Amino acid sequence: MTVNLQELRVQIDAIDQQMIALLAERFQLTEEVGKYKAEHQLPPQDTAREAQQFVKIARLSEQHGLNPQYASDIYRLIIDIVIARHQELLPVKA
Repeated sequence: MTVNLQELRVQIDAIDQQMIALLAERFQLTEEVGKYKAEHQLPPQDTAREAQQFVKIARLSEQHGLNPQYASDIYRLIIDIVIARHQELLPVKA
């Protein structure tokens, strides 16, 4: 089998498009979560939920042959961005 670098890059670009579309959809949903939390005076960070998510991420990573640490690192960054946005959505206290 001959590896064609250009074909591989085309495939990567197609996956990148899908990943960005999914990431945008995820951030739209987390924006709604942030608004809900702000409205109901809930904290921006839910450490119990995060712990559950990281267990799930590790399991899914292993099922798909992905190094779980790679996925955890990526999700830590995503979650940190979400938490920062949720903090921005909190009402300003007078």
